Amino acid sequence: MNSFVKFLLIIATGSIKFLFAPPLSFGFGFNFLQTWAFTSVGGVLGVLFFFFLGRFILKLYSKYYRQAFKDKVHQFADSIGKLHLAEKFFPKKSKNFTWQNKLIARIKKRWGFIGIVILTPVLFSIPIGTLLALSLYSDRKYLPLYLSASVVAWSLVLSSSIAIF
Repeated sequence: MNSFVKFLLIIATGSIKFLFAPPLSFGFGFNFLQTWAFTSVGGVLGVLFFFFLGRFILKLYSKYYRQAFKDKVHQFADSIGKLHLAEKFFPKKSKNFTWQNKLIARIKKRWGFIGIVILTPVLFSIPIGTLLALSLYSDRKYLPLYLSASVVAWSLVLSSSIAIF
């Protein structure tokens, strides 16, 4: 297999499931510094991609599907006498505590911001961890920088531990 194809495969693996990228890189015959660089680049590119994609999705969600939009639809439908149609397509309901909401609250309470940033590359995977951090801590100014620093640090730890053994 061509070295460039191997490089791209390591970058892609590092951006999606970071934990598998260092063993893959060493399996392809790359040395420690190459492995650290390739997995770091892949992880940081994954963080940036999913951060900006997640921000875009959250903006669309808040613009079109939040309660404010539903309230405006209800007001408009009530003013033209078609409230029954608005309630059919946009029913008003209170906040339900689903298992997903409880899980997110438990994660936020148990690990907090630092825990999510540290555990994102190895436990949550880059896409899930980045979107989770973005949804819970979107007000943090340097969130992509923190996530990228975590990726580079974990890349060093994983590459070193694999190189030693």
